[in-house]
Amino acid sequence: MVPRRGGRPSQVSPRQPSTGRPTPKRVRPVAPSAARLSRHRTIERRKGLPPGVQILLGAAIVMLGAVVLFAGVGKVGPILAAAVRGLGGIASNVVTPTESATPLPSGAVSDAPMIVAPSQQYTNNSAIEITLKVPGSVAGQTGYTCRLWVTLPNAEAVIATEVPVGATTQLKIPDVALAEGPNSFQASIVGPGGESVLSTPVTWILDTTKPSVKITSPANNASITQATVLVKGKTQANSDVRIANGANGAATTTTADTTGVFSGTVAVAAGSNVLTVTATDPAGNTNAATVTVTRGTGQLRAVLTGTTYRFTVAKLPKNVTFTVVVTGPDGRRVGGASALFTITVPGLQPIVSGVFLTDSSGTAAFATTIPAPSLPGTGTGSGLASVLVTLPDGVTTTTARQVLTVQ
Repeated sequence: MVPRRGGRPSQVSPRQPSTGRPTPKRVRPVAPSAARLSRHRTIERRKGLPPGVQILLGAAIVMLGAVVLFAGVGKVGPILAAAVRGLGGIASNVVTPTESATPLPSGAVSDAPMIVAPSQQYTNNSAIEITLKVPGSVAGQTGYTCRLWVTLPNAEAVIATEVPVGATTQLKIPDVALAEGPNSFQASIVGPGGESVLSTPVTWILDTTKPSVKITSPANNASITQATVLVKGKTQANSDVRIANGANGAATTTTADTTGVFSGTVAVAAGSNVLTVTATDPAGNTNAATVTVTRGTGQLRAVLTGTTYRFTVAKLPKNVTFTVVVTGPDGRRVGGASALFTITVPGLQPIVSGVFLTDSSGTAAFATTIPAPSLPGTGTGSGLASVLVTLPDGVTTTTARQVLTVQ
């Protein structure tokens, strides 16, 4: 190759070495015809958004992403607050998010609240405090109230009261009046969108009547011989029952069953025992009844005493009185029992009394005279005073004795 003038190298590129393949032919693109161009619209490039708009658009996209993220975990309150304070507030709230309930959209109807059921339906208070759980979507929101409905037997539901919702999901409504008998309450939320459905009914029962108390066993003034007595009776169902013995301070408690039947065992003392049975119904009303039982030895007993038991022959005759006290098996003194006295002393014929009846205190007395012996040098030795007691039934008997001495 001949170099170009001026010593410059030739502009002809050297031929590439052959690869064995044919060299593709270059085809010059053919311009579209005027008829074809007429059917297409010329593309014009739009001008870019102003810088200020671009910044606001970017901030809005960042904020929307943060809202979507926190909505997924129920924490949109910090994002909304940050929107007010600016983008700088978003970063600080993302680090320490707080719980926040999502308010209802305008015109939406709230869910129903829930009335907290009482631990005891019965009450003797004519006014009560009712606690409700309000949906979190309306707690702390303005324009919402809680409406409390009450339904009485054989009556339509009426509005008992209506109060604004509070700042928290727990709402207490004090001084809610009750009518005697069952009071069924329901609650609803009233807001811009209307009234919600009513909650599940919860019932309070106002009962100001004292429970009846009837003692079925033992019978009043019954006699017992055991150290304990089983008391049975009937009162209002599910009432708490206390049985107390005033004689010895013993007491026991029990609960009446669903039919009102109760029973309990209490210790008794010797003699008379006044048992007081006190019933407290589920509403807190109380009433009482009493029964008296007497605990004895279980045996008829007679005790004989005399004004003197020793006599001197030289001082006879001598006036003497013998007294008997009769106690029944129940430990009580027996009135109306018959008593027959017999006194024997050496050298004398037996002295036999007529029949005496014991008085209300169980006592009978026989006064007599011990005569002097008819023969000198006689009449000394031991004698006996005795009494035969027969109860009013004419069957049960007992005997008491005292030794006499004549000197």
